[in-house]
Parts: sequence; structure tokens; C-alpha cells
Amino acid sequence: MIVALTSAKSSGVTTSCLALALASPKRTVLAECDPAGGTVRAGFLGGTPTAAVGLHRLATAERDGSLPEVFEQHLVPLDTEGNRLLLPGLTDPAQAPSLAGTWEPLHRLLQVMEEDGFDILVDAGRVVVESAQRLSALYSPAPLLRLADQVLLVVRANASSVAASAPVVRVLREDLDRHGTGSGALGVLLIEGEGFRATEVAAALGVPVVATLPDDPATAAVLGGSGRARGRFALAPLTRAARTAHEPITLAATRRRVQIAPRTSREAARV
Repeated sequence: MIVALTSAKSSGVTTSCLALALASPKRTVLAECDPAGGTVRAGFLGGTPTAAVGLHRLATAERDGSLPEVFEQHLVPLDTEGNRLLLPGLTDPAQAPSLAGTWEPLHRLLQVMEEDGFDILVDAGRVVVESAQRLSALYSPAPLLRLADQVLLVVRANASSVAASAPVVRVLREDLDRHGTGSGALGVLLIEGEGFRATEVAAALGVPVVATLPDDPATAAVLGGSGRARGRFALAPLTRAARTAHEPITLAATRRRVQIAPRTSREAARV
């Protein structure tokens, strides 16, 4: 499956992606495609590897025709076994526009990784909306959102996050219907807390809550590189919930593929 996570504001997209990747029962590639820049390299990985590898190098490789050959050289392990891999993100947000022509080739390469048995998680960062209230194709990885099996909007269970997410839901729905596989790909990954319940968030946004994760600041600090309890990560509330979330996310992505398969077959037949 290929699942893209995004948000309306700073709602823990990277932390959620990293938790889901590390807790997954399957081999997983986390592609850090946030146009605002990547944080996993400097945070969770403690500054390694160097800036010699990562997303920002792929635009040059695409232009000189070497992207398929060098792509896997830019994947670095998140665990000692190498079952979880990271494509490190941008080192400078100013690099984002240079990737406008790279997102679709990158998606094809991620599809190859999926065919090899990997789940794909895309950290798309915050939704970037143009003045015309549409998804920016220049300053965001729009093609990766449009081509994903599932697009999860990360929302915190409080009034401000839900309010900020409502207009973004409208933008994503319209964009997915116009340019993607349809707005049925959109769901919510809810960060639970003291506020709204999942049913209330789903009703307010008109989007199903596919899975939930707890608000676990201690584990989030570990994933961000500032915590000291890595040895307890496997037992942390966020880790346990991320492990549980794998099943409903996979089920939603699989259902979505089944739903669009007949349409895709008809379109291929007309070509």
C-alpha cells in the first residue's frame, strides 16, 4: 500500500509517520516529502547520514536521467535490520520548487518498492494551498497525494485543529476528485486527547476516522531525537497504538484499490 499523511497545521505528521513505520509488521519505506524540509535525519537519526543523500538530490538525478539507477542509494535504514527505510527529506525549503517534475517519477519508484514487498508511507507535511484555494502543485508533493491508495489528514482532537482542517478537507476533496483517484481516498488519522471523540471529528469534517493514535509527548520526544528512553519505545503507548493502526489503515487502502480497479481497467481499455 501507498499511504500519504498530511495536515492543515502542525499536527504531528512526521511523528505519526515515523511511529507507523517503526511499529509496522511489514517492511516499510518512509518518504519524507514535506516541502518545509525534513527532520528525521537531524532528529531521530542524530544527524546521520550526511546531506549527500536524500530527497533534494533526486531532482538533479531526474534531470540527468539517472534517477532509477541511484534512487535506492538515497534510502537509509531506520532500524538495525534494514526493514524500515527512510528517504530523508529536504535540507532547505527553498529546494521544494525544483522537485515539481520529480514527484511522479518518484511515485513510480515507490511503486516498485511496494511490488518488492514494502509498505510506503509518504510524509507530505502541511497542505500547501494556492490563493485560488486549490492544492499547490509547485510547493507540495501533490502527485503523491493524488496517486496514493489512502490520504490521511492528521487531525488533533481539539477545536482549533478541527476548525483548521475543515477548509483543507474541501481543498483535498476537490483536488482528488479532479486530479486523483477520487475523494474516497481521504480519511483522518486522529491524534486523541482531551477534546473531541472520533465520531465527533468524523461528523464535523465529513471524513471517516481511519485510525487513532494517542497524544504521547514522551515518545514523540524520542522520535524527535530529544528523548532518552529509546529502549522503552516498543512498550510506549504511541508504539502500541501505531502497531494496532496498521490493520485499519491497510484495510482502508486495500478497499480503495478494489473500488477504483474497475474504473482503472475501463480507462486502460479505452487507451
